[in-house]
Amino acid sequence: MSDLHKALLQRVKKRESELGLSSLEEESVSDDTKNVVEEDTSQIDQKIMREYEQFKSDYFITEEYSHESSTIKTYFMKSKKPGPVLICGHGAGSSSMTFAELCRNITDETISVFLYDMRGHGGSRGEPDFSLDMLVEDFHFILEEFKSRHHPLGVFLLGHSLGGAIFAKYVHTHPQEVVKGLILLDIVEETAITSLNVMPFFLEKLPRSFPSISKAIGWHMNFLLFNEKSARLSLPDIFNLDTMTWKTDLKQTEPYWNTWFNGLSNNFLNFPKAKLLILAAHETLDKELIIGQMQGKYELVVFNNSQKSGHFVHEDLPKHVAIRVEEFICKVYAPERYMRDHLGVTPKWGGKVT
Repeated sequence: MSDLHKALLQRVKKRESELGLSSLEEESVSDDTKNVVEEDTSQIDQKIMREYEQFKSDYFITEEYSHESSTIKTYFMKSKKPGPVLICGHGAGSSSMTFAELCRNITDETISVFLYDMRGHGGSRGEPDFSLDMLVEDFHFILEEFKSRHHPLGVFLLGHSLGGAIFAKYVHTHPQEVVKGLILLDIVEETAITSLNVMPFFLEKLPRSFPSISKAIGWHMNFLLFNEKSARLSLPDIFNLDTMTWKTDLKQTEPYWNTWFNGLSNNFLNFPKAKLLILAAHETLDKELIIGQMQGKYELVVFNNSQKSGHFVHEDLPKHVAIRVEEFICKVYAPERYMRDHLGVTPKWGGKVT
């Protein structure tokens, strides 16, 4: 078990004790709702939903991609100026809106952002086949459909957790020129495989439902997230709002766990173009990643794990992650602009930087 996941379990037990709970199925409270435990939370819930719906309306072109028996919900944040597209893939049990605050913090006017809900997550529908090969083929269809509709000049892939494993295998099995770079967010093969041993315990302790969206946010702020502003935007899409039950039953994904992360490091390192690995904490790199790092095969950014960041580092520290992602994309896609805008250097020689 990794230090990160040991810390998570310790944190869970500590919070249960502090709140006087025997299990996570009891209610818990976020900073935003501590003062209204015994009051009607409907007004808070309505405010949260207004913010969430307004954000989607303001930032995205929403489309559905239909493929055989699947319908994929997508969100496209189009840039003001021509440039590359950052495609983000979420992890198991999450949804596109886990990247909401990251999108809000993308300030480069040339970078568009495209999000999609994995089958059985968020607003997407499909057969409950969560094998890695199926998820990779889903993304292959999504990217081809996106290219036909929007004609991107170049694509960068950013995958969090399982989303990173999907993208790493995709570039291994479907190499193509349009993909210019690959970013993995808080995912290491050895750590991920080991952490699956903790999953049954964690899933058994999950609340089956919540009385309101504000209480669901409260629970997440006590156990998984550190940024309530992000949680208000990311959490509504992972629940059936009429019953406040989870849209995705992660127990149904268990038969496919052994397909998710095997070969992740090799797929990542063998991608022949620019690569960036962002970690939330000083996790132990596996042997392949250590060797790859020593050989300079990829860039590594490690955020100092504290009470303000965790596995969902893009939600907890969206501005920090956005800045690093923008720098990476600019350096690869527009090196001359990167030298000028990020390094303050203007080349004196003729020709272009490559």
